[in-house]
Amino acid sequence: MTDPLFQHIYLQDDQSYNILKVDRPFFVVPWHLHPEIEIMSIVKGEGSRFVGDSIENFGAGDLVMIGSNLPHCWKNAAQHFEPNSVCSAEARVILFKEKTFGNEFFNIRELKNMREMFKLAQRGICFNGRTTALIAEKINEAYLQNGAKRFISFLDILNDLAESKEFRLLSSIGYKTSAFGSDVQRLNKIINYLMENFQQPITLDEVAAHAYMSPTSFCRYFKGHTNKTVVRFLNELRIGYARKLLIENKDNISDIHYICGFQNASNFYEQFKKIVGCSPLQFRKQHEAKL
Repeated sequence: MTDPLFQHIYLQDDQSYNILKVDRPFFVVPWHLHPEIEIMSIVKGEGSRFVGDSIENFGAGDLVMIGSNLPHCWKNAAQHFEPNSVCSAEARVILFKEKTFGNEFFNIRELKNMREMFKLAQRGICFNGRTTALIAEKINEAYLQNGAKRFISFLDILNDLAESKEFRLLSSIGYKTSAFGSDVQRLNKIINYLMENFQQPITLDEVAAHAYMSPTSFCRYFKGHTNKTVVRFLNELRIGYARKLLIENKDNISDIHYICGFQNASNFYEQFKKIVGCSPLQFRKQHEAKL
């Protein structure tokens, strides 16, 4: 998506980096970007993660590095917004600028792996496996430290991430964003509408009217801002929710397509295989085998 909100991060002149502790009923930061590199470690909460043109589920243990000026946001699932909800959204966020350490700091031979990682982070990096728990623990430890120990812990975290082979890139290689613009509220309004209603039938006319645009203009606008058609965007939201239900093992596969907003089973199976790479049954079995 282009035209994200520019967010100013307050790093004091004498701070090399900062660790924020976020603990709320739900995350509130909209679709945004900033020049700082961000490491987001989810402690509690679930929902959809948007990084560039990537849409995926997130949950506790999710660990992502976001490169400089790469648009992103975490939107919590519906249960976080229900009356009297006991859900919480908790995260540890590391923010830093690569040049805070000087233009040549990451050019030294010993830190070459970190410099290469920052380049990959321009597409967003999702870490997995043992790396997620290891880094989450080290971030918690660094949060409680001060002075030189805190700085050394920060470099240790970056080194572990740079040496890890347990990762994948999120945004497509061709994704580009053209700085920030003025219609971020419209984009967030559209995304919120789709996230709140994807389990129901949604027509192009309805979502275009919600954006106060004609269907033709809206299709052009949406594709230009997301690299996706509305149908593709909706399918990814629905399949993401289907994966959650399959992992939780609460529903019969034959019922899941209705719950996720697909009107017929054949389209559900087709889209699931196209997006995930296997059938719903294979996906459930693969998850069960990992337990």
